[in-house]
Amino acid sequence: MAYRKTPATIARKDARRKTLLDAATRLFGRCGYHASTVPMIVAEADSSVGSFYAHFRNKEDVFAAVLDALGEKVMDAVTKARASQSDPLKKIQFAVESLFLFLAKNPHEARILIVESSGLSPRLEQVRRTILKRHADQVRHTLESAPKLFTAIPSAIAARCLVGAVFEALYSWLEAAPHSRPSASKVARAVADYNARAIRR
Repeated sequence: MAYRKTPATIARKDARRKTLLDAATRLFGRCGYHASTVPMIVAEADSSVGSFYAHFRNKEDVFAAVLDALGEKVMDAVTKARASQSDPLKKIQFAVESLFLFLAKNPHEARILIVESSGLSPRLEQVRRTILKRHADQVRHTLESAPKLFTAIPSAIAARCLVGAVFEALYSWLEAAPHSRPSASKVARAVADYNARAIRR
């Protein structure tokens, strides 16, 4: 007779996976990818090695899952910001500000996405590039929805430049000494305004 998973069993399994994922996110953000180990993740999660390998194949696998989850969180924040505006230009400005502020409020997650995930392996680079592409695709769609409002520069190029500017500005802000850097909201607004000027006809 085949074993059937009950809803309670599935819920417990999902909860254990989330606990491990949250622990890995904290460690990767705090210590970096290379310095974090599976035993450290297990200890941080107050779990077991067996439980870890029931959910993930190795450290790269859990890092990919962390990136995926982070990408969903960021996309959700940006999508909500875009939905609050009907004007195409304001959609982009609000999205830029929301993206910057979300990551500024979650610096460990920002470091995972912007610093730690860069160039680790072909698989992880693909996950990272997919996240960035989703944001660029949203911008491109908005640019193409109002061609008379936006620059004649090809929308795909303009979108990539805009998204890249946000991540570069955020990286610089994160690297600056906390006591000497401007507020996150001030930088977010400046980046949004700059990008708006760059794409507006």
